[in-house]
Amino acid sequence: MSKLPEVVQNRIANELYEAAAKSKEKDRFYLGMSQIGHDCPRKLWYDFRKYTPVPIDGRIKMLFRFGDRIEEEIIHHLKLAGYRVEDSQQTFSAHNGFFKGHCDGIIHGVTFRPHILECKSANTKKFAKFKTYGVRKVYPIYYCQCQCYMGYSGLERALVVVQCKDTSEIYTERIHFNPFDFQSLHQRAYDIITANGPPERIPDGMTCNYCDQRINCKFPEEGIVTEQFCGTCYYMGFKGLSSVCRHPDHPYKILTWGIKCDDWLSDTKKEPVNILRLPLEEIKC
Repeated sequence: MSKLPEVVQNRIANELYEAAAKSKEKDRFYLGMSQIGHDCPRKLWYDFRKYTPVPIDGRIKMLFRFGDRIEEEIIHHLKLAGYRVEDSQQTFSAHNGFFKGHCDGIIHGVTFRPHILECKSANTKKFAKFKTYGVRKVYPIYYCQCQCYMGYSGLERALVVVQCKDTSEIYTERIHFNPFDFQSLHQRAYDIITANGPPERIPDGMTCNYCDQRINCKFPEEGIVTEQFCGTCYYMGFKGLSSVCRHPDHPYKILTWGIKCDDWLSDTKKEPVNILRLPLEEIKC
């Protein structure tokens, strides 16, 4: 075996991490059902409005891609085992398209009823917790995600398949539809989408230190907006589920959310005395 010099090994690894860090996913201009169960509505509001997050390390992005590959492998082996999996990445939408989700599929053959299918991965430590305590206790975001998919699809069962990334061991759990939880999540999404300012900050916890919206949350004057979207514009506001431009020269209902505009003005700036925006009640949708 001929080992590379350590400096070369480090250079190659760092180049791969940098390449992964530069990779960009397709922008999504909606609140995701996969995140609605997050404990901080303030983070969800910043994400929905497209405030620029703290950059994610390239190595972490690689881990996310591994998770996507495991999903593909689980579905592949479910089909080999004789289950019928259909409608992969079926889209569910609510609140005028501002709230969306994409399930991994609908699986037939678990029982006589079809189930929403969600495929997840976990390291050994987290996998052991799933086996001991179940999905809702260990990762409530997954539970809420399944409730949304069931509620908007009309199905009453969801199958969560978790594969251990270290051993390939499989854990499965069935989640039943809970109409009260679903209605609560439906309302939570509405409240976040239509809020014309960030929700109150929750008390600092461990997750705050790792939150990718921590700069915008705690130090909005230091936040950097790298792309100009409607959600970060001073003139944009929500009137119910209608997004409107409050620019005094061209007030109108925004039909296509996310288009860059020459009149965009950062919402993080302090309101200049010589700049006006129309009150929401004066704009007819």
